[in-house]
Amino acid sequence: MTVGPRLSVGIASRNRPAALARCLASLRVLDGVVEEIIVVDDGSEPALEPEVRAILGAGAPDNLRVVRFAPSRGLAAARSEAVPQSASSYVLNLDDDTVVLSAGAIEAALAVLETNPDVFAVAFAQAAADGSPLPLAAQPAPVASPCFVAAFIGFAHLVRRDRFVELGGFRAQMNLNGEERELCLRALDRGLGVVYLPDARVAHLADPAGRDVRRYLHLTVRNGVLSSIYDDPFLLLLVRVPVRLLAYFRMRRGLRVVDPGGFWHILRWLRRDLREALTQRRPVRWSTIRRWRSLTRRPEPYRGPA
Repeated sequence: MTVGPRLSVGIASRNRPAALARCLASLRVLDGVVEEIIVVDDGSEPALEPEVRAILGAGAPDNLRVVRFAPSRGLAAARSEAVPQSASSYVLNLDDDTVVLSAGAIEAALAVLETNPDVFAVAFAQAAADGSPLPLAAQPAPVASPCFVAAFIGFAHLVRRDRFVELGGFRAQMNLNGEERELCLRALDRGLGVVYLPDARVAHLADPAGRDVRRYLHLTVRNGVLSSIYDDPFLLLLVRVPVRLLAYFRMRRGLRVVDPGGFWHILRWLRRDLREALTQRRPVRWSTIRRWRSLTRRPEPYRGPA
C-alpha cells in the first residue's frame, strides 16, 4: 500500500509478555499502514513493557506506547481503552495471542470501512499459525464469502473509531465473554453493520495462560443475564433471564465441570452487579432483535469491496 498511515493498533494484554512480543513482531507486515500501536497492560505483575522491550530489542516498534491499568480492570475495559486514545479513524483491536499474517487481510478490511459508512466493524477469520482457517464452528459465520453477520469475535476486529466511541465501547462490567456480541447488538440498533471477510485471516494461537473452564462457565451465564438487563425489551427479558440462568446446568454437564456451589456464586455475583447494570439499561427495538436473529441464522451476502 503506497498511501500513508491509516490505522492504529490496540492490543490488550495481561501477564503474557512472550505472546505480546510475538504479536508485536507480526505487525511488521503492516509497515506504512500503522500510525501507532497502543498496548494496554491490564494490571500485569510485573509490568509488561520492560520485558517485552527486552525480548524485541532493536525490533521494538518505534510507534509503540503502553498504557497500564493498575490494578486490572478486565479484558473488556482493556480492549476499549486503545480506541478513544487512538489518533486514527480506524483501530485494529487484537488479543496478545494473535499474529497478523499478511497486510492484505488488513487492507481488505480497511477498504470495507472506507467505502461503507454504515459498517461499524469488520470481523476476521481465525487461523492457525500456518494461515489455514480454523473449523467453521470457530468463525464468525460458517460461510465462504463476505457477508453481514451479527457480531465479530473479539480476538481481532477492525472498528470505526468515531462509532465505537459514540457507542461507549465494550461494557467493562462484563469483563470478557460476550462483550463483543452485546456491543454489536447496540450497533445494530443504530443501523450499523458488521462485515465478515472469511479470506481475511488472523492467526489466533490461543494461550492457555489465564484460561479456566469453571470461570468461563460462570462468566457465560452471568454475562448472558447482564446482556438481557442492558438490552432486552422488558417482555423478552422476563423470558430470557431464567432461560439463561438455567443454561448453567446444561453447560456444566456439557463441559464436565465440577463446580460445587457455582450456581449460587453466579446469583450472588449478579445481585452485586444488578444496580450498575440497571443504570446502563437501554432496551433495543424489537426490530433489532428480529434482525439479530436473522443474521445469526442466515448471514446476508456483502457485495461491496473486499
